[in-house]
Amino acid sequence: MVNQTLSEEYAYFNEIKKELIKNYEGKYALIKGHNLVGIYDTDTDAYQVGIMQYGNEPFLIVKISQENEIFWIPTLELGLLDANNQ
Repeated sequence: MVNQTLSEEYAYFNEIKKELIKNYEGKYALIKGHNLVGIYDTDTDAYQVGIMQYGNEPFLIVKISQENEIFWIPTLELGLLDANNQ
């Protein structure tokens, strides 16, 4: 079951999924609202961009594949991220 917080993002992903699979299968999509923020080689790359752009707001990272894989990753507070980069 999809978390209601990300229902808009997940619905948008399903709208564009076929096109993404054609061009980016195996990569990771970062989605916020009805906006495809970017395509990334790893989920870690997508997560770092998501944290930098949206902080502790929810955003969706999904692997682009025929399979329906859903992973929940809690967001960090920016202070924790900044502390790790010093």
